This record gives sequence, C-alpha cells and structure tokens, in this order.
Amino acid sequence: MKSGRRLWLGAGIAGLMLLGGCAHRVLVQPVLDLTQYNRVAVLPFETDSYLSTVGNQMADEIVVQLISHAPAIDVVERTRIDALLREQNLSRDHLVTPESAVAVGRMLGVKIILTGSLSVAIGDIRPSPGNAQRVATGTATARLIDTETGKIIWGGREESQYSTFLGEGMYSVHTDQEMVAYVVRDLGKQLAEVFYPHYELEF
Repeated sequence: MKSGRRLWLGAGIAGLMLLGGCAHRVLVQPVLDLTQYNRVAVLPFETDSYLSTVGNQMADEIVVQLISHAPAIDVVERTRIDALLREQNLSRDHLVTPESAVAVGRMLGVKIILTGSLSVAIGDIRPSPGNAQRVATGTATARLIDTETGKIIWGGREESQYSTFLGEGMYSVHTDQEMVAYVVRDLGKQLAEVFYPHYELEF
C-alpha cells in the first residue's frame, strides 16, 4: 500500500463523460520558467544509503520523466556525464558545487545542472501485536544550478513512502530493493515535474 500526496483524476474524468458532464484540461503555469533553458544535465544524487546505486537510479528516473514529458528539453546522455566525472576526478559524494558548476556546464554544453541528495531508509513498524508493516521511506532534495552564473535558481524537496503489511499468515511480496525502487521512481517523478507544464480540470 502506497501513501502519497497525489490524487489521480482518470476515474473522475471517465465518470464525468458517462454522466454527460464536461471537463477541460487547463494549463497551469509552471513554478519555474525554464523556457530559456533547452539543455540540462542530471547528475547522480549524493546518498548515504547502503544501496550504493540509488543515487544513479534517481538521476535515471528523472531523465526518463523528462524524456517522456518534456521533449523540448535536451538531456545529456548518462555515459557522457560519467566520462566527464572520471576525467575531472570529481567525487561522487560531492559531485557539483555552485562554484564548480560553471566549468562542468561549459564542458557539457548545458546552461543548467540538476543535482541533489537522496536519503532512503527501510524497516519494520508494529502498530499492534501480531501486525507489522515493512516500510520504505525516502527524502530527496534537488537544486538547479545556472552554469553561467553558478547561482542556484531553484530548489526542491520531496518525500515518498511505500509499505507492505506483515501479519499473521501474511508475508511481504516485495523485496527491500523493490520497495526502494518504488520510492525512487515516485521521487524522481515529483522532482521532474518542475520542468514541464501542469494541467488541472476546469468544469
């Protein structure tokens, strides 16, 4: 069972159509105007998780979301970013500071860099005797750095949680890695939304 902050509207739209109602999707202005930026590099997120790959997974998930929902933005290939980080001997624990963003951006040919940090934890909680939940939680912070000025032009923080019940005669059908992967996908989707317009219903 997933707990989140979104309410999906697909069923509601279908219901309105069946009832003969009418709803229109109306463009909502994005929080950040990124029309002046057409190319971005998404760097692996810093993490202290025992799952050493989650920082890369977060970056990959954001890239997938951008390709799917913001096709006007060109995203730098992961292999090119990895090669540059190796060439410049940049620590994966402290990948890019505002000071180094200018040089990195010029080398990658981008005007903005997205980087951040990710914290993931997983464990059991017991609401009552004989009943337990295995819960994965994650918190991600991100920042967009203008590579021409070195200034942070946007910052965001998102949280996500995924849980599965463990009671008498019940067992988890998800491994820890699967639960963490779900949390990372959700966080990546939330953080990527700053790059593309949002819509809401108007009746």
